[in-house]
Amino acid sequence: MIIDSHTHVEYKADGQKYSADEFVRAMDQGRIDKSVVLGGDQADAGRKPPWADPAVMGAATNFDDEDVARFCAEYPDRLIGFGSIHPDRYQPQRKVERAVREFGLKGIKLYPHSGFYPNDPRLTPVYEKCAELGVPVVIHTGIKAVRWQWMKYNRPIYVDDVATNFPELKVVMCHGGFPWVDEFLTVAYSNPNVWVDISFLDYIERTFKKAGLAEEVMQRLVALIGAERLLWGTEGPFMDLPLFGTHGPENYARSQEFLVRRFDFLNQEEKAAILGGNAARLLALDE
Repeated sequence: MIIDSHTHVEYKADGQKYSADEFVRAMDQGRIDKSVVLGGDQADAGRKPPWADPAVMGAATNFDDEDVARFCAEYPDRLIGFGSIHPDRYQPQRKVERAVREFGLKGIKLYPHSGFYPNDPRLTPVYEKCAELGVPVVIHTGIKAVRWQWMKYNRPIYVDDVATNFPELKVVMCHGGFPWVDEFLTVAYSNPNVWVDISFLDYIERTFKKAGLAEEVMQRLVALIGAERLLWGTEGPFMDLPLFGTHGPENYARSQEFLVRRFDFLNQEEKAAILGGNAARLLALDE
């Protein structure tokens, strides 16, 4: 089973989101069995108008839980929805409970670069609720997607507080934490409840001229925590980010090859686990 564990729904040039039909057709083209569709609660994100202007910002940066649920409900066997939360929300744990219990979403995504640290005390009830419900929390680390975000909030060290304070919580750190790669690796190694999302390492290597970055990070992750907590993802079949460019469904095969399949330090079972088996286990899909 191939699972894209890090997917966002994008806008078209005319401002309309891709339909679930188009999305799943792209998955079929890329031979993807399931996709984890991540919601986006970034509040006002600095009160910058581009957040609401798809002509400037292609990604649907605020994709509500209800929208995620409706989108995924069109293909419930193929699309797995995650909600999102920002600590500015009133009693954010209520939003989490509704996302999981009412909308059937399977996890929560946090975007610290919209203006908060992952260890913000306002998120304590969110982490407690996610641990209670048994759903993972996915936390963006490292790079930012657009100019007006604040990258300082994305340092992996703040995730250590979350993983340490909530040992029953399943935490997923994204994108290798670049430029704080050593910090990212140390947090992952030190906390057995931390899983690692390797999405976007290909773009980071290419954009910042860091030849061999993806291979080095993957080798060190396998040596430090093994392959069983690594998750492959792509950002989805359609991407348009001002700082990083665009791709279409052709990226599915390219990403699998660059981030997983080409590495001879991984055996076939480990490759299959990273490309889907680990995500299925994390999300208890067999249950």
